[in-house]
Amino acid sequence: MLSCQGAPEADLNLVRALGEQGVPVIVVAEEAQPPSRYSRHVVAFHHAPGFTREPARLQAVLVALQAEHGALLPVFPSADPDLTALLALEDPLASVCRSITTPTGVARLLMDKSAFGVEAERLGLPVPRTFSPRTLVAAEALSRVVDYPVILKPAHPVAWKHPDVEPAVARAKALLVDEPRELMRLCCMLAPHGLEVLLQEYIPGRDEAHYSVHVYIDPDGCARASYTARKWRTFPIHAGSGCHVESVHRPALEAEAIGILQTLGFRGIANMNFKRHARTGRYLLIEINPRISQTSILAARAGVNLPWLAYRTACDLPPLPAPQRRFGLRYLNAGLDFHAFRAYRRAKEWRWGEYLKTVLRPGLVYQYASARDPGPVLHLVRSWWSRCWSKSVPPLRRAAPEGHARPGPVGDLPGMADRPS
Repeated sequence: MLSCQGAPEADLNLVRALGEQGVPVIVVAEEAQPPSRYSRHVVAFHHAPGFTREPARLQAVLVALQAEHGALLPVFPSADPDLTALLALEDPLASVCRSITTPTGVARLLMDKSAFGVEAERLGLPVPRTFSPRTLVAAEALSRVVDYPVILKPAHPVAWKHPDVEPAVARAKALLVDEPRELMRLCCMLAPHGLEVLLQEYIPGRDEAHYSVHVYIDPDGCARASYTARKWRTFPIHAGSGCHVESVHRPALEAEAIGILQTLGFRGIANMNFKRHARTGRYLLIEINPRISQTSILAARAGVNLPWLAYRTACDLPPLPAPQRRFGLRYLNAGLDFHAFRAYRRAKEWRWGEYLKTVLRPGLVYQYASARDPGPVLHLVRSWWSRCWSKSVPPLRRAAPEGHARPGPVGDLPGMADRPS
């Protein structure tokens, strides 16, 4: 399982989805101490700093793992940067590991939002109107004619990740833009690195009109399992990832999603984002991600463990019967959800009473806290306490007041050399 910087949700959820089925998990991570490292399901950890920027570092680790285990290990990316690194190593890794991702051509198409927009229009898929300006002149022309608000997205997952781009923008999956001046400010910031942006029509409706359909399609093109999640709150609001999500029953939407994937020749795990139009009631396809979702543990607890199905296929194990599904189960990332609620409250979309009813209900699936796997949350508590302690305790070696000697090391104190150790 791959873990990149900036995506701590998906890796831990993926570890738990596999580990709870008895799969021993090896984590290869950019960070030295991601929470997933401390899961009881992790049997080995490898630190590969910067592997998403330099995929050769990932290749070296995977080659060593193949030599150590003498087998082709299934490799699960947990976020877009991981998947990008794997795609860059397609040929070198063919004899080293088993990828559970879709064929490279399909994956590249889906990760290039501009190219997918063109293909979706050609196939007549239910997508909102999309524009791909490549120059500031084209962006300025669009800024005068598009209907606001409009969604601004990176054309591919790492398009905005540059040091001189505002951190909030560099981290964003999408931005909701309300007026031409702000649109052009953002485009001018991004233009020096290549204006790799997508302008997408905003679909009217509150954030709880967002739905994600999760599907596993086997190598023969058969849809083995699917499930739908409804996003009650997202962070950032209106253009972010789900931080309070519910498993729901939407068979017609799942059938439509499976049909789209089969039309594209997709194989493997996909999560597809839809939004229900507030006026027409139609579900419009926003994007397709050729990887596991951030909230995969919710699907696993709801009876649809897509990583486990993909793992069994990769290991040539027999397929499982159709799973028994649970509806009404909710996932909560408490920290992000509280930040989201504060923004919703300022926008007058959620009140305290409504919020408390959703976070105090029984049976929530928490992002970090788990009685089955307490290691990650204990690590986070220890890290938080360590940071607080380091801020509260003054440094031991301060500048000595005038006329006083600065104390030396302990071994230099009088009489210390004569004391027994």
